Amino acid sequence: MSNLISTAFIFLIICLVYSRSISKDALLLLSDEEKNNLAQQSAGFSRFSQIPIIIVFAGYLIIKFLQPAISTAAFVLLILFFITFLFITSARIIKKMKEAGLSEDYIAKYKQSRLIYNTGFTACGVILLYELLI
Repeated sequence: MSNLISTAFIFLIICLVYSRSISKDALLLLSDEEKNNLAQQSAGFSRFSQIPIIIVFAGYLIIKFLQPAISTAAFVLLILFFITFLFITSARIIKKMKEAGLSEDYIAKYKQSRLIYNTGFTACGVILLYELLI
């Protein structure tokens, strides 16, 4: 593993930990009623949210084993799909939070947390693609 990939994974871990700490702080801004509302909303959303990732990853594995010649292109598409999926999911969650009437302070902290989270994964994905294609 190259130093660049190692650095990317370390950066990703730092982003995940920092994002998590911001999320924890944000929860303190919600009332008990808002926390219950948030829990009810996220229960339905998280149940099926990973299905597209599982399907695309399974498709990648099938391509990798059946058509190894195009596995690099399939990997590039997998990474691009994952990064796009992260940002679309974040936008959908924020929209639902606004519709639910959650605190603007909480939503602002959540946006900050997701931006850091998404930045970590995006940087890691871009570096993986760079290493693969160069």
